[in-house]
Amino acid sequence: MSFWDSTTQKGITFPTTPWEGREGWFRVDCGCSGGLQWGGEEPRECDNCAGVGDYAWHKKSGVLAQYPGGPLLRRLRKGETI
Repeated sequence: MSFWDSTTQKGITFPTTPWEGREGWFRVDCGCSGGLQWGGEEPRECDNCAGVGDYAWHKKSGVLAQYPGGPLLRRLRKGETI
């Protein structure tokens, strides 16, 4: 789950890692700030990760989901990478 480092004034994101106990699935940092999207009047829950801060990627099929076996977000297009 990424966060804002106020000292360096940069967003910190985490690398994609295997999802423990779920063969073929990987945990991907959403890039939002702790499950929140900023901008406008106030922060709101992120649409991509549903406020969790990360989502699941099935490498073989290219499917993105909120979590392994959970609600599907979309499928990667041919040539698109994480």
